[in-house]
Amino acid sequence: MRVGERGEGKWKKVSWDEAFDYITDKVVKLVREEKNRSTIAFASTEGMQEEFFVDLANIVGSQNTVRHPTLCLASNIQGYASVYGTFPDADLVNAKFVIMAGANRAEAIITPDTIDMAKNKRNQTLVCIDPRATKTTAMADKWYPIKPGTDLALVLTIINYIISNNLYDAEFVKEWTVGFDELKESVKHYSVDWCAKETEIEAKEIVWMAEEFAKNAPESVWYPGRRSSFFVNDVYLRRAAAILNAIVGAWDKKGGLVPKSAVKLAKHEVLFPYFDWSEPRIDVGKFCFIDGLVPDHEKTDAGLPSDSCAYLSEKDGSWPVFREAILNKEPYPVRGMFVYKQNPVESVPNRAKTLEMLKGLDFICTIDVAMSDTAFYSDIVLPESTYLERWDPAHNLSGLQPIVVFRQPVIEPLHDTKPMFDIMCKLAHKLMDRKEFWEDTSEEDLELFREGCLERLTSNPVKSFIHHQMSKYPGGYEKLMEDGCFAIHDEPVFGQTYKKGRLKTRTGKIEIFSQRYLDKGLNPLPAYSKHEEPKSGEFRFVVGRHGQFTHANTQNNMWLLEAYGETENSIWINAKVARERGLRTGDYVKVKSEVGEQTIKVLATEFIREDVVYYLHGFGRLSQGLTNIYKKGASDAAIIKDYVDTISGNAALHETFVTVEKV
Repeated sequence: MRVGERGEGKWKKVSWDEAFDYITDKVVKLVREEKNRSTIAFASTEGMQEEFFVDLANIVGSQNTVRHPTLCLASNIQGYASVYGTFPDADLVNAKFVIMAGANRAEAIITPDTIDMAKNKRNQTLVCIDPRATKTTAMADKWYPIKPGTDLALVLTIINYIISNNLYDAEFVKEWTVGFDELKESVKHYSVDWCAKETEIEAKEIVWMAEEFAKNAPESVWYPGRRSSFFVNDVYLRRAAAILNAIVGAWDKKGGLVPKSAVKLAKHEVLFPYFDWSEPRIDVGKFCFIDGLVPDHEKTDAGLPSDSCAYLSEKDGSWPVFREAILNKEPYPVRGMFVYKQNPVESVPNRAKTLEMLKGLDFICTIDVAMSDTAFYSDIVLPESTYLERWDPAHNLSGLQPIVVFRQPVIEPLHDTKPMFDIMCKLAHKLMDRKEFWEDTSEEDLELFREGCLERLTSNPVKSFIHHQMSKYPGGYEKLMEDGCFAIHDEPVFGQTYKKGRLKTRTGKIEIFSQRYLDKGLNPLPAYSKHEEPKSGEFRFVVGRHGQFTHANTQNNMWLLEAYGETENSIWINAKVARERGLRTGDYVKVKSEVGEQTIKVLATEFIREDVVYYLHGFGRLSQGLTNIYKKGASDAAIIKDYVDTISGNAALHETFVTVEKV
């Protein structure tokens, strides 16, 4: 429990009962003072106990949940779903021609598609498009250091070339798509020569990519990606990439894009009470402050709203808009926050704003396994048991070959920790004991929740949850316990679209032209518009990952730091530019943007464009509890501007320009 000023680092150890009483008092007080349950916000990232954190939000009655996709896949999901009605997987095991633009799968260790890519390397042409070289580039057959912000120009030009040269699958297009004629007309001005100047990729290479993509179809993939958005028009880029796969018929077939499938698990139906004091989300609707989250040069693009997010996920929200609403106290004050397995201080762009938001809250509770930066600015920190020390419920890994997994403890908890399930249960019962907290719900609703749900929810250990989840499959629970995973099919299943005779779209077909987008005032077809370029002396800052680290969670681990080879990160600067500026590897420089500045070591390298700089996420930390990386290296969250893609609500992470000066 915090005993000094917020962020001062003064704490006292308290018992779990004291912590739960403190939290209950704060929640009840704030909700009753505001007559609004949504005055308590809940921030989390994916994890096998996240569902219990969401249960806690529902018990409190808050509508304000904000999750990791708003910093990750939101624009991707929206873009592909607007075309196919779902966000697909790429069949990298069987694909013969793969284009990866901005994705770095070789350093995303032990994920299904990374393993599949490694399995198929000998039978596959891999093209890497990225302004800097990564370990994926090292695996690739070709690398194109594209000019940042021009990916959409490249995709639209490839589409035009394929259509103009009759390389598309005419039969598939006729039967399974809508809007092809409009697409053909809209892309015809994107010439190869124009694209070569725009992207700085040679014309002959653009032609080669287009011809190889069409020739290898349907075993061709423009990889959908598993990362944050680049620019504020990112949804249109993802729509274009989805359309490219569609026109060559590379949909729901071996080696192409394939709709995900899942093992259907039995659910635990929990009927939460109806609350009169549960106000709608703070990031839904029209707000004047959203205009400030879109770059000036993009406001002329009629395809981007500047007052709201057109297709916001109301479970995931939009971190940039969410934070702005809290700072502006619109449409109402948010005064408290629970944070689970997320570190918004380091993960949300414009760190200064996040710190301002946290300092303005009356109450912050963080549940984590380490003293993250966000925990360091909290009032109470609840230590969660690690995944090696707890039971986790059955979890569906949807995809080409869906499986169910779970976790069981391999050791007893080393310290006085609790899993999120136990924390949720204890707080639920504490809140139930406070009659004044339920003033805005009926006694019937409350009793139904207490007797019909709460006792059943909290009296069953997670292991019994798993038994219930697997109840649809005779012997499934026993197989899961024996093998550690459960699958219905031994091999991937293709062609479900064609068996069903339709997709999950309004028309039942692949929607190249989107009437839904047109009705919302958005561009029904993706169209390219130029992004602002760095001024003289500036660089575009780009983000990326490293195989040793998971986002900003594991940098403090001494063994992973040793494997990384450094105790701090370095800024990648093109070697030629470094020489011109009198910089050498190991020198320290000050990196400055519109929203902040950081000091960091130089790494002069040939493997990055001259107009781009990059450094690894997760260093330059503020928490004194992260003893190995406290104030070592630089934080990217401190310098990235908080722009937002206003179609999906995703953060746009490549819209920031920086200057670099020797210290």
